[in-house]
Amino acid sequence: MTARQTFPTLPRLWTLCALLLLAPLLSGFTGKTGQEMEFTVGVGLGQIDSAFDSDRYGEIGGAVRYKFRNFPYDDLAGWLQFGGSWTTYPTGGNYGNQIVSLQFMGGVRKNFGEFGGGFVLSGDVTDTGPMILFPCFRMLLGKREVAMFGFGVLDEVPLYAISNAMHMEAIIAIPTKVAVKPWVKVGTRLNLYVPEERFPLEFFGGLELEIKRHFKLMIDGSVGDGGSQGEAPTSASFSAAFRLGGAFGPGVTSDREPRPAGF
Repeated sequence: MTARQTFPTLPRLWTLCALLLLAPLLSGFTGKTGQEMEFTVGVGLGQIDSAFDSDRYGEIGGAVRYKFRNFPYDDLAGWLQFGGSWTTYPTGGNYGNQIVSLQFMGGVRKNFGEFGGGFVLSGDVTDTGPMILFPCFRMLLGKREVAMFGFGVLDEVPLYAISNAMHMEAIIAIPTKVAVKPWVKVGTRLNLYVPEERFPLEFFGGLELEIKRHFKLMIDGSVGDGGSQGEAPTSASFSAAFRLGGAFGPGVTSDREPRPAGF
């Protein structure tokens, strides 16, 4: 199935996503702490050199998340998220020269973590590759004010420079008495470009700064060996991304558990 054959079905997906996002808004409930809206926008770039491929890419993407805390429990929040990214390959790009990814997720957050899932529709828009539907998943365990363990599959956008296909990390809070709250993230992610390795993982890390709960800055990066074949090692693979985020709504400044999901 080609991209040209698949795109006529996109209006149906857009309609479904719009209805799911509007459902909580139309419910008329505000709960004890009210709703919140979040957004993130970001840019990324990367290089992948392996025995099987050689790509340079750049991308831009973002996500909007609506959180509703109209449950009868203070430690429970629900969320719905829609995101998208556009990736271009000035050189390489065996999968496609321009890739568009659309993401829809939903889930819940309690005071001990967050769980959610959905789907990602991703594919080439220059008629050289198919549009493919992938599942996505996110899990966070722990206390945001101390440390958390995260695991995700296609749950971040832009999709390639930040999380790639699968990632797992530790998110550690740095105590501070000022309005800016920092977190350090260290972990590994799956590198699909080195299939000859049994566990093709590469290191990645990041820094997140939250400013008075209303804004946040995120810097992410990864580095891997790029894979090698025989005695012909390749250049290292790497990626870097920068994101800006914001949140607004009556629930943003609430001190009740849980903190707004994902922020």
